[in-house]
Amino acid sequence: MMMNDLIGERTKVFIRQRKEWTEILVDWETKNQYDVLDEQGQPLGTLAEKAGGWATLLRRGIFRSHRAFEVYAFDRNGRPALQLRRPFFFLFSNLEVNQPDGQLVGRVKRRFGLLYRRYDLLDATGHCFARIAGPLWRIWTFRVEASDGGRRATIAKKWSGGLGEIFTDTDTFLINLEHPLWRPDERGVIFSAAISIDFDFFENNQGSRGILRWRD
Repeated sequence: MMMNDLIGERTKVFIRQRKEWTEILVDWETKNQYDVLDEQGQPLGTLAEKAGGWATLLRRGIFRSHRAFEVYAFDRNGRPALQLRRPFFFLFSNLEVNQPDGQLVGRVKRRFGLLYRRYDLLDATGHCFARIAGPLWRIWTFRVEASDGGRRATIAKKWSGGLGEIFTDTDTFLINLEHPLWRPDERGVIFSAAISIDFDFFENNQGSRGILRWRD
């Protein structure tokens, strides 16, 4: 599985979103790009949202976090590792995770929850191998627990501090695969869940935070 060329058997991986100056200045969402880093901050690869024409740009501005998107993961040598696809949705997102050749790896499906932000993580057969529960009173933390109860992981949004995050909504996620026995395909789905969480909850959902509207 090409995912092994991106994160391998590492326990901790960081995903850091890049911010473009046009988005920082005017709060117009441009295509998302991310760096994948190890614990020492060394690059492991990149993720990039597929660009489109003016119609795509307008849909981004109108539908924001509910929009359809395609994100591609590459290892440090630029080789494709994963394809992430999600259609437009009204209520609950459904992210499809594929290998570079299009073969299904699994899905990240958001489901209803009152006190928790919940997701089901499915393998290629449709089996729910793990669930995510992020309590509303701990908005930066999403706990992953295998269906058998024996394996756990954490996806957490981390703040690096500094002026950059005073003016922007730059996101850095820590994926902590606490248990060593996650299969490669399961690792790929958990890794991809961080992107779905970013789009669902941290894609500037609360309105403008750009510099030109900073006084609002």
